[in-house]
Amino acid sequence: MNRKISDYKKIFLITFVIIFSGFNFALCQNLNFRISSHFYSFERYDSINSGKEKFLKGYQSVLLDVSRKNWSFNTSFQTEEDIIGKTGKGFNYRFYSAYIKGINIFNVLDLRLGRQYVSAGVGRGTIDGIFLKMKLGNKGEYQLKGFVGANTPLTYNFNDYGKLTENFSIGSQFTFYGIESLSLSLSYFVKHSKPKPYYTIRPDSIFNPKEVLIDLDEFNSKYAGLDLVFNKEKFSFLGKMYYDINLKRFYRAEVNTSYNLLKNLKLSAAYTYREPQISYNTIFWVFNHRQTQELEAGIDYIWIKDYNIFARVSNVFYENDNSLKISLGILHPSYGVSFIKSTGYCGESEGIYGYFNYNIVPKKLSLTSGLNFSSYKLDNYINSRENAFAGIIGIVYQPISRMNLDVQGQFITNRIYKFDSRVLIGFSYWLFTKL
Repeated sequence: MNRKISDYKKIFLITFVIIFSGFNFALCQNLNFRISSHFYSFERYDSINSGKEKFLKGYQSVLLDVSRKNWSFNTSFQTEEDIIGKTGKGFNYRFYSAYIKGINIFNVLDLRLGRQYVSAGVGRGTIDGIFLKMKLGNKGEYQLKGFVGANTPLTYNFNDYGKLTENFSIGSQFTFYGIESLSLSLSYFVKHSKPKPYYTIRPDSIFNPKEVLIDLDEFNSKYAGLDLVFNKEKFSFLGKMYYDINLKRFYRAEVNTSYNLLKNLKLSAAYTYREPQISYNTIFWVFNHRQTQELEAGIDYIWIKDYNIFARVSNVFYENDNSLKISLGILHPSYGVSFIKSTGYCGESEGIYGYFNYNIVPKKLSLTSGLNFSSYKLDNYINSRENAFAGIIGIVYQPISRMNLDVQGQFITNRIYKFDSRVLIGFSYWLFTKL
């Protein structure tokens, strides 16, 4: 296993050498760079030492795109470190993407090579591999997507791949755009994954503790999907049907429609059918599972251009019960308020949320704030209700157009925390230039 991990590291390092050799910054035409650094402070009660612990964590997020003509290198990653107090390893990193991208190669092909998020109908997820898209026909009305690669570790590092033949994803999608306002696609997806073996303590036949190796079987999933999208003038329609080939049944079906009744009045409706999406041979199949169905209807009214008045009602149908949810509110880019109520099988709860943003000095200094209050019952047989209250308030300062400095205070009070307060401080810098 260690040998295979070492081989992955070598492949990754070699790939990066090739990338940065091929994308010399002096030769690149465009550079897009963004960095955000935030520091998060909070206190936590230590039940063992009977005292309060103070923590200060730092987070850095980086996005970098360099391109020349039809080729580019794209990456995004995050680091985090414990500055005061230790909550984990003390330092961690996550690479969300790191790939080479080519567009319109030979006028028919797009490709991505490296760590990337793929979306092709029923096939979705992050892989370390290759993605191809071919555009065929006189006007590119036929498109064929395909991808294959190792499953990206859940920690987004480069150490925990496991055996490649047991941890990989492969998929494809064919889409037809030949009819005006309509797209129709068929997709196929296969994913294999095997958890990493580990040792733990288990009782033997006479209940004496002993160390046992837990080596689970490989999980596998196999899906097929149909997607249909239609958009024309006042009417839009989206439909999808996803089929589990191993279990031989549909696990998801969805229909979303909207219609602009008037210029500023839109009606919407949706239907969703869901089956639990569980890997074919996992332990979770020992439990009983039931499908759910959901109906939703909504209305949006645009008033005086900037005000969106909305109302939604949805009902989830279970085997012998249902759960109703109602939400309504009025939203503006600078302020708004919304209300939501749930009742039925999922419990009784009400919540109200409001926000207010104000430019103290236009394009320089602004205020952000939000308040949330919720009330709920822990069980239908309990008459008393629990309340929770939370809020944020912050200042954003923009000394130049490409830099933000912000400070935000957060608090919450509920049945678990009498009063919990936290502080977030950070800055962001963005740069786009032609070299």
